Amino acid sequence: MPVTSSKSSDGNTVTIKTSEKFDYSSHTDFREAYDDESNANVSFVIDMRNTDYMDSSALGMLLLLREHVGNDRGRIKIVNCNNEIKNIMEISSFQKLFDLE
Repeated sequence: MPVTSSKSSDGNTVTIKTSEKFDYSSHTDFREAYDDESNANVSFVIDMRNTDYMDSSALGMLLLLREHVGNDRGRIKIVNCNNEIKNIMEISSFQKLFDLE
């Protein structure tokens, strides 16, 4: 299952759903999911409900998204992480950079 994205009806939120393995092989799909979004009011939700595995390149992709939106913490939420993924995020101190739910 590839990375997919959808936009809210008001156009202000883009939800990106990651695949079972969120790793370097997801890089192109992940970048395409947000690359065309230049509206300053757009916020992002990264839904990791289907993700069982992520590696350091996935962490890097999240940081690139953060850079894309201007490093503003409140505009990216990462949701539905399983315990293993949440542990990786916490070890990497991503809760300081992103809203983790």
